[in-house]
Formats: sequence, C-alpha cells, structure tokens
Amino acid sequence: MDNIFNSFKERILLGLKNNIPVESRLIMLGEIIYAVGCQDLVPKQARELEDLLDLEGAIRNYADVREQAIFGELIENEKVHQSLPH
Repeated sequence: MDNIFNSFKERILLGLKNNIPVESRLIMLGEIIYAVGCQDLVPKQARELEDLLDLEGAIRNYADVREQAIFGELIENEKVHQSLPH
C-alpha cells in the first residue's frame, strides 16, 4: 500500500509543480477512489491524497460539489441534523 500511496503522491506533486488543470486532478481523484475500492489504499491515505490535490482551492464550493457527487444531491444541514440520533 505504501508504494502505491507514494506513487500517487509523487505524481500529484509533479502535476502541481507543472500546474495541471483541475480536470486532471479530478481524474487523479477518481483513480485514488478506485484504489481504495481495490484495497490498494486505505481511506486515510485517500483523504491525505485528496487534500494534496488542493481541489478546495481550485473548485468554488468544493464541499458542496463533493457532497453532490457522493449523494446525488445537496443535503441541507437541517436534513442532516434531523437524521442524527439525539
């Protein structure tokens, strides 16, 4: 797992150094998510790599965009709060 993590990290750092476009970063994120599904990376490593991609700095409202990608819709804070056990 560490070899795969380091490979991703090196590629991300090289890409950032070369000012890769956000679309390339999104493709890398898809590869990272796939690697987690194949159990080549653990979620903690994937989150670290996602942070390294700096998508929050490149995409306005990235947290909302990410949420829509995961759930297919934007979940309002109120809905989330209501669904949590009290």
